[in-house]
This record gives sequence, C-alpha cells and structure tokens, in this order.
Amino acid sequence: MPATDTSATEPVDSLFTWFREMQDQHPIHHDDEYGWQLFRHADITRVLTDPKTFSSETVRLFNEPQADLDLFLMGNLVTNDPPHHRNLRRVINHAFTPRAVSGLSERIKGTMESLLDGVSGSNRFDLIESVAYPLPIIVVAEMLGLPAEDVPMYRAWGDALGALDAATVPPEVMESDIAPAIREMNEYILGHVRRRRQNPVDDMLTGLAHATIEGEPLRDGDLIGLVGLTLFAGHAASMAMIGNAILTFDRHPEVFAAVRADRDLLPGAIEELMRLYPPFSRMARVTTTETELAGQQVGKNELVTLWVGAANRDAQRFPDPDRFDIHRNTGGHIAFGQGIHFCLGAPLARLEVRIALNALFDRFDEIAVDYSAGVEFENPMQIICPRRLPVRVSG
Repeated sequence: MPATDTSATEPVDSLFTWFREMQDQHPIHHDDEYGWQLFRHADITRVLTDPKTFSSETVRLFNEPQADLDLFLMGNLVTNDPPHHRNLRRVINHAFTPRAVSGLSERIKGTMESLLDGVSGSNRFDLIESVAYPLPIIVVAEMLGLPAEDVPMYRAWGDALGALDAATVPPEVMESDIAPAIREMNEYILGHVRRRRQNPVDDMLTGLAHATIEGEPLRDGDLIGLVGLTLFAGHAASMAMIGNAILTFDRHPEVFAAVRADRDLLPGAIEELMRLYPPFSRMARVTTTETELAGQQVGKNELVTLWVGAANRDAQRFPDPDRFDIHRNTGGHIAFGQGIHFCLGAPLARLEVRIALNALFDRFDEIAVDYSAGVEFENPMQIICPRRLPVRVSG
C-alpha cells in the first residue's frame, strides 16, 4: 500500500488526550454543560448497570417542553426507563434477533455490490458518500418498508437527532434547527403508519403499526420514537465503523495486509476498532436519588455524562489502550452500551461492517485514504466518524 500522509490530526485526537488527562487527574468532573462526568470504565459500567438509580429519561432536565421532541421521545428506547422501555423493546426485538439479522446477509451483500458498481471505473471516490452512509440507511429503510428514494431526508433528520443533547441544547437552537426537522420526521412516519394500518404489507412498519402493549395499540409517539430511532441508530453506527475502519487500516498497513490475507481476523479487528473508536463518544443519565459517584456525593436529578470513548481507552481495563491490536481481548468494551440499554442493533451493525469491508477488499487490490482531497470529520462530541473520506483505489 502506498505511503500515506497522516500528518493532520483528527478532531477526536484532542478529545482522547483530554480523556487520558481526566482519567489520571479528575476521574469525576462537574461543569454546567455536561453535569457530573465520568471517565473510568469501572465507574461508567456501574452507572450503566444500575437503571434504578441512573435514569435514561434525561428529558426531565429540559427547561421547557418541546412538543415535537416530546412526541419522538415517547417511543425512543434510548431515553425511556422500565417498564415502558421493556415493553417497547419487546415490540421491536424480533427484528434484531441473531436469526433475523443473519437472514439479511444476502440483501446486504447485494446492496453493497450495487453501491460498488456505482463507483466502478473510478479510482477516487468519497467512501462515506458512496458506501458507508448509503449501505446501512438503505438496509434499514428496506427493513422498515420506507422508500429508499427518501434517503436524503433521512440524513437531514439524523443530523438533527445527532445534534440533540439532553438538557444542553440552547432553546433558540432547538426552535430554529432541531424542532422543524423532528416535526417533519414525525409527520412523515405517521403518514406511513396510517397507510400501513389501512393496507398492511410484509414489512417492519406494518408490524409496528399493528403492535400492542398490554392489549392497547401503540401511541403515535411510541411509533415515531421506535421508527425514528431505528432510522438514525440503524445507520449511524455502521457508517462510523466503516469509515473508521478504513482510516485506521490506512495508518496500519501491516495490519491491513494481514486482515486482507486472512479474513478470519476481521471480526476481532472490528471489535478492536469499536473499542478504539466507538461511534458515540458519550451517553447521558440522570440521578433518581442522592448517590455516590467516584467518591463524590451527587444529588437527585443531576445530569451524569458517561464518556464511553474514555472508558474504552481506560488503561486499568485495557492495557496499552491506545494501541491498535486486533488480537486483543476486547471483552468489556462498551461501544454499544451495557445493561438493559445494550444496543438492539449491534448484531446488524457488526454484520453490515463485516460484509462492507469484505466487499471492499474483494473489489479493490489497494485502498488508500486520499488526504490531499480533504478529509473532513464529524463533531466527535456527537459521533466519532469521518464526514468525508476520499479514497484512492486500484484493482
């Protein structure tokens, strides 16, 4: 593989540097924006496995209700607690079982091959625009039964949801930027739900439109939250993982060569990539009672920010944590969370990334990041992912 200019640092590099400093000097830290912040693996996993003390319903910290957001949050698995969280998860769980996900393999492979055919004959293209974004969003749209031609709208809604921070979004930004996008998404989803109720077909959206919780049909907000979260979370993690994989392999040509030569190494490499570059750098909780965190007394209704990206690079849990080691025991990484909120779509994301990388390896003899064309990154405080990733390919 040609030598690569990686002299430019990524925005996430400074975030990781800050993580190391905080783990060493201030493992618990408080500020007005993120509340109580945790950086060590043991402290964060303790919070994730205690939903009774640390609620996911962070919306309670918003100063003012927002009707469009509140409707979406009714069915958003990420921000609901038991028993409603458990009921919602039961409604949608069947679509993400290992058996159901494995049945999508051929569809994912076909979609990936079609995307690569779209760049056939070109030795340069943007990996995010051409592959990493469209693959998972097309797959999840097909699963739900939503039109693939509406993908550009899905990305705009995903950007709005990705910019959403519980209790930290200024009201003017919510009103001008986020609420209109969420309102459009809500109306779009409900329109499709109503059509499925009148004309059911064999897709996930029809199943949700006719599902019940304790004998009652799902509320509009439940449906919007489940479908909206599936659209957003159903593509963001896979997109990030594919982009981060090619970036990291480009920096480690000896590992890249080893994985290309022995595809049995790929699952372990994917887990290590998730540990090093978890798609979402943080999670949020709110205390339901007074408690103790990392030696500090924390009051009721306090925001707690869990820096997942720091936990996955905690030297007390993962020796030499900044080293890319595809043979490492990555057990315990929390890129997909832990406990009752462990990501429902994790098996699908892993499958999509494995299929995408294998297809890229099969199609091209060489893949190199084209730094001269301008690599761009998302805000790592929201998602650790290249926004634009030009590559050069041959073969």
